[in-house]
Amino acid sequence: MECRSFIQAVLSKLQEKSPLKYTFAQKLSCLNPKGMATESSEGNITAFRALVRHLNEAYRVAEGDTDSVISLYKKFLEEVIPQNKSQFLDNSHMVDQLHRVRGKNGPLNKML
Repeated sequence: MECRSFIQAVLSKLQEKSPLKYTFAQKLSCLNPKGMATESSEGNITAFRALVRHLNEAYRVAEGDTDSVISLYKKFLEEVIPQNKSQFLDNSHMVDQLHRVRGKNGPLNKML
């Protein structure tokens, strides 16, 4: 019985310390290629806004750049994802391989 309560306590502590409990880690799902292709754009944009806000609070994104970063993400979801949806849904692609899927020109290349 003591062993069982010990294991429960250890597992509880591990779950408590899990990075998945943090908002930042949860919001990273908006960068999942499959999620970008299947989930609603509004949900992804809301999660990305929260992500950028956290990065701004950590001084990783400048205050003046937050709006432009968010607008680039929106533009990416609106223009690049629909044209290349099958590649984003394909499980054989790794995130770092999606650099080939780019806007033909312009600032969208910065997103990948």
